Order: sequence, then C-alpha cells, then structure tokens
Amino acid sequence: MGADAMWGAGFLGQGQTIAVVDEGFQGLDRAIALGELPPLESMTVHSTDPLHGLDGNNKLDVPTPHGVRMAEIVHDMAPAAHLVLVRYSTVEQFAAAARWVAEQGIPIVTHSNSHLRGPYDGSVLFAGAVDAAHAAGVLWVNSAGNYAQRHWRGTAAGGDVVLDLDATEGDTLLLSLTWTGTASADVIIQSDPGDGVWREVARGRPVGAVTTLTRPTPVGPGRHRVVVRQTAGPPTELNLFSQTAGFGAAAEGDGSVATPGDARGALTVGAMNWATLTMAPYSSSGPTGDGRQKPDLVAPTYITSNPEFPGTAGTSASTPHVAAAAALLRQQRQARGLPVTPDDLRAALIARARPVGSTPDPRQGAGLARLDTVAPVVRMGVTPGRRPVVRARATDLGSIARMTVTVDGRPVRTVRRPVVGVRLPVLRNRAVVRVTAEDMAGNTGDRRRHVRSSLR
Repeated sequence: MGADAMWGAGFLGQGQTIAVVDEGFQGLDRAIALGELPPLESMTVHSTDPLHGLDGNNKLDVPTPHGVRMAEIVHDMAPAAHLVLVRYSTVEQFAAAARWVAEQGIPIVTHSNSHLRGPYDGSVLFAGAVDAAHAAGVLWVNSAGNYAQRHWRGTAAGGDVVLDLDATEGDTLLLSLTWTGTASADVIIQSDPGDGVWREVARGRPVGAVTTLTRPTPVGPGRHRVVVRQTAGPPTELNLFSQTAGFGAAAEGDGSVATPGDARGALTVGAMNWATLTMAPYSSSGPTGDGRQKPDLVAPTYITSNPEFPGTAGTSASTPHVAAAAALLRQQRQARGLPVTPDDLRAALIARARPVGSTPDPRQGAGLARLDTVAPVVRMGVTPGRRPVVRARATDLGSIARMTVTVDGRPVRTVRRPVVGVRLPVLRNRAVVRVTAEDMAGNTGDRRRHVRSSLR
C-alpha cells in the first residue's frame, strides 16, 4: 500500500486515534506480551456489554480474538496512533458503541463485522448507527463481508427452493432469510445423517419485520441442506445469507453486502489478494438493496500481522488496512493545512486507489487502496562495447518491487531490488533499451536509451 513512503516522511500516526469496534478481544494480554500491541495502559478500552466486558463471544456464541487481530493490523500500519478497543454484542450495544465513539471525538473507526439483519438497503439500525457517527465527524471504515459464496437470491412462490450446503462436521450453521414488501417466508435447515431421510434440525425465527434467522446450529455427520419457503404474500425476491457454509454453484455474489457495510456513511472495503492482485472469491459486492454500488474500494488480505496467526484473511483483514491508511493520510493532511473531515478523507483515499485490471470491476470499487502515488525515479548508464553493459538504479519513497530491462520491448532481465545490471547481447542495429521500476504500490517509472554495439 506504500505505507512505508509515509513512514519515511515521518508520518507514523502521531496524534491520531483509531477505534477498533468488534465483537470480541480474546487473547489481548497475549498479543501485548508478544509486542504485537502497545501496553494496555497506552490504549483505551470500552465495552457496551455490561455482562461480558471486553472478551465476550461472537454471533456463533464462541470466544473470538477477532478484534485483537484487527488491532494488530492497525498498529502495524500506524504504529504511533492511539488505539481504542470497543466491544459490543447486541444491535443496541452496537448503536451505543457508535454513539460513544462519536461523543469521544474519535475520528476513525475500523469495524470488520457484518450482520445478517435485512433489508440490506442502509435502513436497519446497524446502518443508521454508522450514518449517525459519520454525521458526527467519524470516518467509519467497514468490511463488505465474506458472503459472495454464501449468498443466494431468488423466489420461492412456486414451491420450496432446496439448496445444498457445503457444511463440514464440527462447524456451526447460522442462516438468515430476508424478503421485501408484505410477504413472509421461512428458512429450514435439514440434515441426512446417512440413512436417506432428511430431518429438520433448525428453523428461522423472526428478527424484525422482513428477516428470519436460525439459531447457531452445530453441524453433525452426513449431508446438510436448506429449504427456503415463502409462506404468504405476492411473489417477492428473497435474499438468503449463510454465516459459515457456502451454497456452491447456487451462490450469487451480487447483492451480498450485509449490514452495516450497506450504510451510506460507511467507507466499505472488499478483499484483494495483495500478492496476485486478484479479488478474493468470497468478497461481497453490491449493489445494495436500494441500488448503490459497494464496496467503495478494496485492500490487502492474506496477511500476517502476528506470527502466531499466519495468513489472516477475509474482508476483515482488509478493513483495518484502510482505517490505518486514513490515519496516516489524516496526519499528512493536517501537516499541510488540508481539511480532514470524513468526506475529505474518503475522497482522498478513493482518488489514490489503484485500479487493477484493464476494465473496471464493480467488485473492487475504485480499486486497491494505497498511500504512495509517486513513481520511482530511474537513473541509467550504459558502458559501450561489443556487448554493452546497462546499469540502473531506482529511488522511491517506498519499496521497489521489481526492475526490468528490455531491448526493443523484449525483456532481458528482471530483479526484485532497486539496482540492476546486465550485459546485453551483440546489437547489430540501434536498439531501444528501457529500464522500468515498479514500487510495491504499483507506481512505475522508466528510463530509455538508444544503444548500439561497438563492433570494432
């Protein structure tokens, strides 16, 4: 992302505060002991859950270190920023957490959680709490969700729709069905332990006017499937989300952004593999229920911030990258006397994003978030001779990813360092030698020379 270019200029997040809002911070003491997070007295902690404090359980009712992993990513990106760890459990506690953050004047939030309470058009309480925080001056950075392979939409007015679940024994199932208008519908989890008889193991219960949600259901042996049934009203579109198990070929990525990633006030982040520059197949995408495109941009996933937890993935991992980038950018803009409202920071991050691929892809929004937009400077020298020698060096605010030497467009050497040297073949005619340098943030610079061999 080019954060090292900001670090080199002295921007480490000094004077900035970032709230990590999450469902649980199990293992916080261990992360601090490993040096992955600052001492507890250097952070601020707050919980809106009076029963379970800062640890708590996630929506599957199991302990989670999720918030700790997110805080570690923020700390790696903006090591001098002040961290505020905020935990919630229920939707009411989430709204209270969002209000508290705004009341404390905290300018940036990272929230890597999605909730399966429809409709997903920015109108439910989760999204409303984010919009209120944004109106109060908070840049709320939210994950798009990991539901592209765990979302189905369609109709069931003509009869039950049966979908196979890619469930693994020992996992926990949780499914949510949402509809529109005055209809009503139901979702039923069934299992076949191996005797060919399908048995009901869970059924949705109403959560609001247009959503039914199953209880967390352990996965036993055998096969599992879900039955979607419209029970009343005119034919209507149904949206089914699964917290864990996928729907295989029946899954549909479009419209798979859950709440509060659907909030108008959220800067919503999808997931891209930083090494291959490909979209993570699970990364949710819009449009939202009211037709807005999400995510707004994407950021790196499959990263390791703590060696005890290699390969942290999901849009969860992408989101704190953007929040920390916002803090570094906010510090730089303050030093330059530029405005730092949530909308200013949002616009600056989107303007800096790196489009990936030759055609716009709505799944990646504006592109891959980055901080460094300055191209490397290449200096090049040629020693004449029968086989000329090319030597080049690249300088950059950030880190050089690769340098490539080409002769008339044909590559002759590529190295992963800022210095390259190569002895060219005998050139019978005048040739164009080009040295290209690309930094880790995707900026490229080059230098060209016309070269011919000295044949005497």
